[in-house]
Amino acid sequence: MKRFLITLTPFMFSACSLLSLNNPLPIDDARLAEARQAIADAKAADAEYCAPALQAKAVGRLYWAAHEITEEEYHPDENASLIHDAIAYARQAKAEAAAHCMPLKPVHFAVDSAELDATARTILDHAVDTLRHKSFLHVVIAGHTDSVGSEPYNEKLSLKRAQRVRDYLVQHGIAAARLSTKAFGETRPVADNATADGRAKNRRVELSPTR
Repeated sequence: MKRFLITLTPFMFSACSLLSLNNPLPIDDARLAEARQAIADAKAADAEYCAPALQAKAVGRLYWAAHEITEEEYHPDENASLIHDAIAYARQAKAEAAAHCMPLKPVHFAVDSAELDATARTILDHAVDTLRHKSFLHVVIAGHTDSVGSEPYNEKLSLKRAQRVRDYLVQHGIAAARLSTKAFGETRPVADNATADGRAKNRRVELSPTR
């Protein structure tokens, strides 16, 4: 049986009605459920945006598997192959989204510094690679400090840190229009400023991808 496999958006999948468990045809309902779950897991990992081609293939295969069940000439082997492919593509989409999309790691700084050390540059190189692969992503770059120093000073320092990260990304080929900066100073700690370890965790820049 000839078939033209169209590329579907993930949103079309919700309109595809799979048959109930009472259908008399030899349908592997467990595999259908596995395929639906694999696609849902990939969607939760942002595969619609981070691996759209693979996710669309997964949805397309499952759509045709569901559609074929209603055809007069039903072929169980072909149907099983479509479901197998749907699961495989969905898992690939989830893996690609995890590898290339999110999350972007934060960058940490020395006391009273906005300079990037070797560890920070390695993290930002990974961010550059991610953003090159996913040109639809924009990034909010948020600077933070510990609580040492005055609030006005820390706000300025957090802005310098955010700008330093933005400049590094731009210097490595990421369009400035995709990047925005925010300065929070000491107002959003993630750890206890009463300890040296906590203060080190708070001296950071966070990169938050948006669409």
